[in-house]
Amino acid sequence: MSGLIGSFLKDVRGVTAMTFGLTLPAIALAVGGGIDLSRAAARHQRMASAIELACQQAVQEIRYQSMQSGADPKKDYSPVVKDLAVKKIASDNLTETTTGAAIAGEIVTITAAGYSQNIFAGIVGYSQVSLNVTRDCTKLAVLVPENKVLFTESFESYHNVASNSWSVLNNWNGWTTQSGKGGIEINGIRELAANTIRFGNFFAELDSHCYTSGCKTNSNMWREFKDLAPGNYELNYWYIARERNSAYAGQTLCAYKTDTKAVWDKLKAATWQEQTNRIEVFIQRKKSSGYDAVTVDKNDHADLVDVCVHTDKWTERKISLTVATKGTYRIYFQAAGREDTYGGLLDYIRFCSGKCP
Repeated sequence: MSGLIGSFLKDVRGVTAMTFGLTLPAIALAVGGGIDLSRAAARHQRMASAIELACQQAVQEIRYQSMQSGADPKKDYSPVVKDLAVKKIASDNLTETTTGAAIAGEIVTITAAGYSQNIFAGIVGYSQVSLNVTRDCTKLAVLVPENKVLFTESFESYHNVASNSWSVLNNWNGWTTQSGKGGIEINGIRELAANTIRFGNFFAELDSHCYTSGCKTNSNMWREFKDLAPGNYELNYWYIARERNSAYAGQTLCAYKTDTKAVWDKLKAATWQEQTNRIEVFIQRKKSSGYDAVTVDKNDHADLVDVCVHTDKWTERKISLTVATKGTYRIYFQAAGREDTYGGLLDYIRFCSGKCP
């Protein structure tokens, strides 16, 4: 009997070895397929960043050319846009990528099409992943002389944060941060932002890690604009929730100060995770004893001008400001949800006279 049992056990071991041998290729392909998809996502991000920057450069070039003496007001600037896109793609070594450019009405559009070569999936006949990116980057209202970008922040420069990593910085690049709070977390991990970074390769988070005991993770950042002349201005920024709730899919749970009570009621009802993604924005005028509220959208409101608690994709926020008195003003962002180091994400902040492009 013992001999029979021993023979059976040997047979079982043989079946196990055979089963493992048969499944090993499938396991290898599954792992390899994940690597292929990761490479494709990284290339897609590089393409998106390249044409985003090309579009911004094209707008400035169009503005420059159109303001020259004797410029043709009916000139088609599409070739200018296309040339800058081709050069940007080439400078980023994005070979085998084609670009297109168009100007329709007030919108400048750049497209890029290419592919990512598969290493592992090619074994089963899937040699590449097609990649397509489109950017509608600006309205041609930027050509109006009074519309001018006064300041831009996309968290791309003046730090040594590595790609796909993060770090917390204080009083960085002209931004003031409050002592006893975490600071500005500059982050390049795109998975935290629904696998997309709105501009370039980095974004910011204000519910950031602390490196000292007793520190509050909900931090803030602000910067001043001195001798701001009377006139109309606009603050633009992009927001996305880091922690996303499928129950809020497709909704923009944000409210401007001027929005209706119904919009604010909807915002207040979104209490999931104690509004961990909440970001508040203020515009304030400096006086001898601190900061005053300023006029927003031509109505007299307090200095809180915008609040966002959840979106599942990057969403642009536009805040109008009317300055009646010359002076020093500041824009101020703060995390205001649950303090858990998981907060709302910010990117591509701009402050403009007139309307931002």
